[in-house]
Amino acid sequence: MSFGGNPTAWLDLIDSQVPDILRLILSTWDEMPSLSPDALEDSTTEALCRALRKNRTSASLPFRIDIQIVELDPAAGQDQGRMDITFSPMIPHEAFYFCLECKRLNVTNHGRRRTLGTEYVTQGMFRFVARQYGDQVRHGGMLGYVLDSRVDLAITAVQTAIRARREDLKIAGEGDLRQSSFLPEMEHVFETAHIRDEATSQFLLQHIFAPANLPKWPVRTVP
Repeated sequence: MSFGGNPTAWLDLIDSQVPDILRLILSTWDEMPSLSPDALEDSTTEALCRALRKNRTSASLPFRIDIQIVELDPAAGQDQGRMDITFSPMIPHEAFYFCLECKRLNVTNHGRRRTLGTEYVTQGMFRFVARQYGDQVRHGGMLGYVLDSRVDLAITAVQTAIRARREDLKIAGEGDLRQSSFLPEMEHVFETAHIRDEATSQFLLQHIFAPANLPKWPVRTVP
């Protein structure tokens, strides 16, 4: 495949690699140490990025993995966004990448649990929908650090927050978290579809709910 100056080919490259990126994230998280109930977001993301780079699988993917990269040319009217983790193909165009935005969920502090489902939506998902992140691409990812490992509660909180802001999120369809079209067998991996302004195709956002203390990812039975 030739990528010489053809943006469509670059988009197709990223699209074709989304399943492998998701599997890399899952396998890397499985090797991460357990997190405390009040673990900080930045330090966790930094540790994850280092682990992603060290994962042997990452060497076979045509991406550079970076942390806290600034989008220099966001959509018109949007501030520059500092993205948590980006997977950037080795091409001469900085606007084509897969962005992984990371947020804490179910944080326990002084004996009180905060789901942070609203923050997951307003400070994470909205940035993709507004084209502050991933303006030129068709895919992105959200990673929720579920610090008490109650993934069921985290999913419910996020789903409730999504439904409450369905119109602002420009959700396509009913607005429910649906099983990922890339990894339908994984129980903790979902996706949402969004119709962004001036876009010619839907934007698919992958959602990974990563428990802090679970050694293996649950698998669903797929017909």
